[in-house]
Amino acid sequence: MQAHRALLETDEQGKLKEMPVLPPRARVEAIFLVLEEPSPPPTPMRRPPAELSGLQILGDVVTPAIDEPDWGVSDA
Repeated sequence: MQAHRALLETDEQGKLKEMPVLPPRARVEAIFLVLEEPSPPPTPMRRPPAELSGLQILGDVVTPAIDEPDWGVSDA
């Protein structure tokens, strides 16, 4: 037994668009796996605007500028 892969497509009514060519006088067993819709291509990496190309970051951009007790958020 040999395995041959054939990717088949259907039209709007579910009928095959094109019949596969099979070996003459052969018994063929077929198992159909319906493929999921292809996922959209990944979005390209985001890039900063060209106007910011010479920008330099000075200092700590991670630490909050306001101390936590001054946020005014009560613990509930």
